[in-house]
Amino acid sequence: MKRLYNAHSRVDAFLVRDRLLHANIEAHVFNQHMASIAGDVPPDVAGPQVWVDDEDYVRAQGVLADFEAERARPGSLRCARCGEESPATFDLCWKCGGSL
Repeated sequence: MKRLYNAHSRVDAFLVRDRLLHANIEAHVFNQHMASIAGDVPPDVAGPQVWVDDEDYVRAQGVLADFEAERARPGSLRCARCGEESPATFDLCWKCGGSL
């Protein structure tokens, strides 16, 4: 197994893991409950980590790159259904649930 991603939070780790699972890549989150020891050990050791099998690593890097690009989208999008603005990083309108 190889470490693919050092997450900032447990939520980020599970978002990446779920994205990988949707791409049919088996992924595991380690250190999900280790936040309490941060400071006693380096952050890259104590923080949540996403690991994948060696043979899936290259494909997983592509999924991770897509995930990070989506999270970095600036601006906002207007919902075609209700007209409400949502952050560009959203896939669904926060107000009505319509697809953006």
